[in-house]
Amino acid sequence: MINTRLLSCLAFIISLAACSSFLEATTSFRDGFDFSSVESYSTYGRNSSFGDSQNLSDTTRNTIELAIEQGFESNGFNYKTFQKADIIITYHLLSNRSADLDKYNQQVKYCSYCFRAGQASRAELLKELRSGSLILDIINPKNESSVWRSVYPLKFKEDDNSREMQEKISHAVNSMLRHYPRDKTIGIDTNAKRESA
Repeated sequence: MINTRLLSCLAFIISLAACSSFLEATTSFRDGFDFSSVESYSTYGRNSSFGDSQNLSDTTRNTIELAIEQGFESNGFNYKTFQKADIIITYHLLSNRSADLDKYNQQVKYCSYCFRAGQASRAELLKELRSGSLILDIINPKNESSVWRSVYPLKFKEDDNSREMQEKISHAVNSMLRHYPRDKTIGIDTNAKRESA
């Protein structure tokens, strides 16, 4: 007869193995933007030029946008209309076509050389740009340019069902938001400090 303590240990080991399959986000941002003053966010509408920058199914778009909503709201940000929000959130799911990423980067006015703060260097961000990775950008609505970028390798499998895809995307967004700079001291990731304490 199998001991309940042994079963509990096995369940714990399996859950640890499942958690260890998740990776961490790679994040960098511009200094000079006051992230600590941000209270609200929005996203571009589906009928905007941003919506045409990549060919995604409605299901994938809905899953990503729901994860963004849940992640930002659980971190204390309020959703507002595009015209009233402090920041705009955009995303891009990398494919094998580099032209798609180039088009997206132009739309969000991404400047890789401008991103000098945060935990990742320009080279580290570039290294993570592989097919299947999710990019999340925070856009300054005043000049419609990216001030923060995070990349996470989703590693979808062909046999992933919708629940598994949703879990991977939700974990990706939450991992990215752990690197959001909440301190006025640019370059200090207060969430990382809290985790290490």
